[in-house]
Amino acid sequence: MGTDVTAEGDAGDGRPSRNELIALAVIVAAAAAIRIVQGSTQSLFGDEFWTYVGATRHDLSGVLDWVRSDQEITPPLVTILSWASVKLGDPTVMVRLPSMLAGIALIPVLFELGRRTFGPRVGLIAALLATLNPYLIWYSVEARAYSLALLLVALSTLSLLIAMERRGVWWWAAYAVFSCAAMYTHYTAAFALLAQFVWVALVDRSALKAALIANAVAALAFLPWVPALLDDFDSPTQKSLEFLAPFTFDNVVSFTAAWAFGLPSGFRAFWGTAGELMLALGFAVALVALAQRSRQAGRLPVLMSPRGRYLLLFVMLAMAAPVGAAVTSIVGNSMFLPRNLVTSAAGLSMVMAIVLASGARPLRWVALALVAGTLAVGTVMTFEARWQRPQFEEMAAFIDGSAGSHDVVVSLPGLRTGGPPPPGFPPAQALTVYSEEPHAWFLSIQPDDLPAILEAAQGHRLILAGDVYSVGLARTALGLEGTEPSTRVDYDSVVPTIIEVYERPMPDGSGMAG
Repeated sequence: MGTDVTAEGDAGDGRPSRNELIALAVIVAAAAAIRIVQGSTQSLFGDEFWTYVGATRHDLSGVLDWVRSDQEITPPLVTILSWASVKLGDPTVMVRLPSMLAGIALIPVLFELGRRTFGPRVGLIAALLATLNPYLIWYSVEARAYSLALLLVALSTLSLLIAMERRGVWWWAAYAVFSCAAMYTHYTAAFALLAQFVWVALVDRSALKAALIANAVAALAFLPWVPALLDDFDSPTQKSLEFLAPFTFDNVVSFTAAWAFGLPSGFRAFWGTAGELMLALGFAVALVALAQRSRQAGRLPVLMSPRGRYLLLFVMLAMAAPVGAAVTSIVGNSMFLPRNLVTSAAGLSMVMAIVLASGARPLRWVALALVAGTLAVGTVMTFEARWQRPQFEEMAAFIDGSAGSHDVVVSLPGLRTGGPPPPGFPPAQALTVYSEEPHAWFLSIQPDDLPAILEAAQGHRLILAGDVYSVGLARTALGLEGTEPSTRVDYDSVVPTIIEVYERPMPDGSGMAG
């Protein structure tokens, strides 16, 4: 029986065919539509408000001051780009523009990585998987550094491969620039960059000197930020991750699964048993197809030189962030979170595409249909409110329509911090950012705030708004347990939120103030 010579056709640096470009254009258009719609319709949430606060500073020096402060523990590049992009329109949307563009640009970069190493079929499958992966969709519309860091790592990898093929100084320079930019975007890029360098040392000693020089230049360019990096590692914000995500076996398993295919809220919660089984079945069929291909050919072409060394690169990239985050969490502060694994997502997409593309026909097509079909269902699910960010814009509109200028709004959206949100907590601004009417706002329920809240609420409405956990803290702190709100509105999202309205009579019992 005849077999293919390669897994998916000839790889190389020739121009893509017309049909390949058409297929890629369709995939990129789908990725753009998904990311633009979600990025422009979902409210900002959680850590995005740290970027928003920095990006809405008046000048660049203010942006850098913010990024260097204890409030922010991420390098400056994405905040600087967001600072520029918010000048183009609505800042609550434009602050996401760098992430959205990076998420879209990642798709053709993955295609080119796959095409150059394993052929166009792997490139197209990798692009398709990344387009439909709920994890990558989420972070492509997150106003943080993750999407841009992933793109820069992918571009660094592509530049490295071309530089090793052509030995051109300009490609080595591009490799250095993208590597340095990745480090100025997110510190976890270091894990993938280290994996790249180790791979060069393993497979091509003749390129090691050039790779070493390029990395040295990138390191020198990053030196000015090293003092800020050391401050970030010692920031109190780092310590909070120990509470939010302790480094435990259960968290490692669940966070790794969420990184592969899920959402930050979890893998099993998103997919359910049926989705888990479909994904597992798809990859099981792919492995059977690989075994069948090996029997037919007497070998597995995907493991033959030079493809074997490229497979090693992508496996190392896929493992770099999980292994690096695990080691860092063992020796220092816990940092093993789905978002901190993002710089390995390109490597993982490539490995999955290689596995799906390299088996015998027709089973490989069955496997691809199962995996891609399941991911397509997941993509549709990401448009449901329960899998999106909290609806802060809708909540603010409700408050504006039902509360007067003297009514008290205790706004406590944000993260579970183990207690009342501290003063100046950026996520607490979620409702004030979207509100267009004046109200008596309180953004904290620290003990010193309670008397002022209760006094201001006398004779007026008292509105508690935020995530269920924080509103529960406020209800207890303000002595409202057992009191029935006059109005309660629930909002579905990955973090359920509520609004509770309490009527507060005047001290003499005469009713609400006019």
